[in-house]
Amino acid sequence: MGRKSFLFAAFAIFAGAALFFAARAWKAEHAPRPGFVYTRGASFMVDGRAFRFTGANVSVMYKDEDRERMPETMQEAAREGLSVVRVWAFGEGDENGIGPVGNDRADWPRKHRFRPAPDRWNEEEFVHLDKVIAEASRLHLRVQLCLTNWWRDTGGITQYLYWAGIKDAADDHQPYGINMERAMLFYTNDTTRRLYREHVEKIVTRRNTVTGVLYRDDPTIMGYELMNEAQALTGRWSERRAWIREMSAYIKSLDPDHLVAPGTWGYRTSWERREWLEDHRIHTVDYCDVHLYPRDDLDSYVDSPQALSEFIDNRAAAAFSINKPFLVGEFGMGPEGYKGFSEVEWYRAFFESALRASAGGAMFWIITPDPHRGYGISYTTERDDEVRAEIHRASEMFAAHEGDKPPQDLLDSAHHLVPRQFAFMRAPSDPAKLPEIIKLEKGEGALTYRFHPEMAASARFEKLGGGAGYIWGAGVGYVEYVVPVREKAHKVKSIIVRAHIQPVLPQDAHPPVTSTRVTLLINNVDCGSRLVPVENPKQQVVQVWEVDSFPLLVRAMAGLPLNVRFAVKVDADQPFGLNISNFNEGHEPPDAWPIEVVIQ
Repeated sequence: MGRKSFLFAAFAIFAGAALFFAARAWKAEHAPRPGFVYTRGASFMVDGRAFRFTGANVSVMYKDEDRERMPETMQEAAREGLSVVRVWAFGEGDENGIGPVGNDRADWPRKHRFRPAPDRWNEEEFVHLDKVIAEASRLHLRVQLCLTNWWRDTGGITQYLYWAGIKDAADDHQPYGINMERAMLFYTNDTTRRLYREHVEKIVTRRNTVTGVLYRDDPTIMGYELMNEAQALTGRWSERRAWIREMSAYIKSLDPDHLVAPGTWGYRTSWERREWLEDHRIHTVDYCDVHLYPRDDLDSYVDSPQALSEFIDNRAAAAFSINKPFLVGEFGMGPEGYKGFSEVEWYRAFFESALRASAGGAMFWIITPDPHRGYGISYTTERDDEVRAEIHRASEMFAAHEGDKPPQDLLDSAHHLVPRQFAFMRAPSDPAKLPEIIKLEKGEGALTYRFHPEMAASARFEKLGGGAGYIWGAGVGYVEYVVPVREKAHKVKSIIVRAHIQPVLPQDAHPPVTSTRVTLLINNVDCGSRLVPVENPKQQVVQVWEVDSFPLLVRAMAGLPLNVRFAVKVDADQPFGLNISNFNEGHEPPDAWPIEVVIQ
């Protein structure tokens, strides 16, 4: 070993030892405190034992009736065997500030807000929160505190932006009353970030006026959620991630012993899944959380208990792939049920699916005294007795399976990279998939196989559609065409594939997608990828692959079928689907078809 090699090896050993002892010192300094919820790998823990729970959002903060009946609402949660309640510890603006969108004003103006103005706080609200936490402690419940709201009904991020001088983030003409482009400024604006940190500090460093315990010293508090359903524009997740990193680290600097979650709602596509995982890999983020309302979240395609089980399995597998616990933090279903399944059947499916997937917990929306509240489970009417019995049964099941390990199939994340795909496949004898065959003059056996887009033998994408002259798939997947068996074997020097391909623009993409990564696979042999742009309709672009793979040439010489697949892979840098279509009239090359496979 040379002197430099020796010195480098010695340095590496020294550095490794330093990191090892530093990690041990950090763990010793941050050893779990008695009674606090903490994480160990993919499990929630308390005092060395696994902690799995059913829970609920509770209606105790805003309406006068809710506040007056808070003790009985909390008692109802405990009576059903729940272990955790989720409480909104926020409310920004006054009666002249940002309010609900459109006609959703039955509960407006709200009298109970934590922060009527940037420099004014409402101590009465903090005292009420003290009482909620004290009541939870008395009933042996834990409390998850959410610290602000993406949506407008409590002021939320649009109120923060209004205080910062950005007054057009709230816009009744936009979906949900929020201008997404302007709302994204919440994550990067110096003033909104400062105002949010001030609220965090008020909560985390508070001393409970009922119990006398500092919030950061109270094991009744399970942890903090940075925001309720924090959104981000497609392709601009890095702005939200930087905010999550900053605010989760800030909470940990004030209170290193309580858990922190981003509150980012979840994901619907494979690309969103990648970004969701990056958000939760942040070392100051402790666990993963998703929300789901099958009746409203149509882009989740959860229309049956079986589809719900697949949805939860996929999200649990994602969480386990980064070795963090998984929580279903909000779910709900109305008394009318959905898609032929009753409310009770949906609740049973939520709890049993979460239990099977080794979720740390499942929390429904919402325990309330108000029988008219949307998705509410009310204890003041017999209407919800059957659902409440199901909740109680689920609580017993979770308690009985505290130490269960995740199923083996959910520990292989490679099988769960795409949340959901739609597919079709033609029968082998279907003549609709057979190409037109043109014999070339270049020599015996030289043939061109021509396909219209709708001649695809099979396809699979996250969204899938088509018609006369086109086929499209959104996100990750493939479209496949079959070059049929040839009667005679001939010498083959090359295989040329030409295709008229464009990206499919995701409906929620902003800024607009300008290209997609398409890979050609022939009989599962990777023949290379192309970054396919959105084309000018007057200058149509054909993607060309010239294939010289020896195994494929041998196969073609033998006259065996070739499966020609245009794929958008799950790990593509720009996984934005594809659209294979006929050429625009008047602009197509002479005698060209949108898909051609030349064997020569």
